[in-house]
Amino acid sequence: MSIITTTESPQSTPAPEADGTSNNTIIESMLDIEEIDKDLFRSKKLWVPMGARGVFGGNVVGQALVAATNTVSTDYSVHSLHSYFLMPGDPSTPIIYEVDRVRDGKSYCTRTVTAKQRGNNIFVCTASFQVPRPNAASHQYPMPDVPHHSTLQSQEELILAMIASPKVPDSLSDLLKLRLEEPVALDFKDTRAPTLMDIRNPEVRTEQMFWIKCKGDLGDALALHQCVVAYGSDHNLLNTVPLAHGTGWFARHGANPQIMMMASLDHSMWFHCPFRADEWMLYVCETPRSGCDRGLAFGRIYKEDGTLAVTVAQEGVVRMRPAKPKANKPKL
Repeated sequence: MSIITTTESPQSTPAPEADGTSNNTIIESMLDIEEIDKDLFRSKKLWVPMGARGVFGGNVVGQALVAATNTVSTDYSVHSLHSYFLMPGDPSTPIIYEVDRVRDGKSYCTRTVTAKQRGNNIFVCTASFQVPRPNAASHQYPMPDVPHHSTLQSQEELILAMIASPKVPDSLSDLLKLRLEEPVALDFKDTRAPTLMDIRNPEVRTEQMFWIKCKGDLGDALALHQCVVAYGSDHNLLNTVPLAHGTGWFARHGANPQIMMMASLDHSMWFHCPFRADEWMLYVCETPRSGCDRGLAFGRIYKEDGTLAVTVAQEGVVRMRPAKPKANKPKL
């Protein structure tokens, strides 16, 4: 990867070992960038999720944070980032990340990253780094009481079970098979253990919670784990908004509102303490408001021991077609 680059940098990691013990996970390949000039980086791999309009937003956020981190001394650690998605990313063209060294101070330093394709700005991110102060006073929201990840099936296991079920329509089964073929870099375990009914006719709710971790083992560099969570934090967060309207991507049309378009507009993160992205973490997603074809969602990512490690906020375009009204049966 490039904290993680193909050339020397302030936070470079060793090249992959012959036994594949480093730099070998799907997530690392998704975040890998190359340094082509001072403060100028180029993407190597871009992923478009099934049905998406462009490159996965987490792919861009994660690579932008990698670029910023590679210009910062190892004395500092990222504590927040604020970003805007300006245009969909085109997977056929590498993304160029240009880093502006806004400020270097004794306790904090700031970097702004502009992502470009064909001369157009597609994404902009400002990240702030701090010299850690782990013994300062702290408080947090407690972690919700949810089933332990060891008692839950993985997303892949649930999908395989649904594909094998005779109750699943062929059209949905074909979509689920395509989903299994995607190079998803993370493992998910929904705390509700969703059934076919949950997918086809979701319960109206403003919250969802799932366990999440990257596939494979990472090294010990905290910067790498932070970039991995930046990538993963874009997974499913905005999907909380249509749940508040009783719908989802696989909801039965007619009985539920139909999602017409979803796209991230902005993405902010606050990193509160060290963590490992290759260990299970609980992602609590909530949506307080939607309207004007936009939806707002907040996320809290907890370590397994209950420590709140990361907070996330995102607004996105969420366009839905209203459910078809039920036909009135004639009275006899």
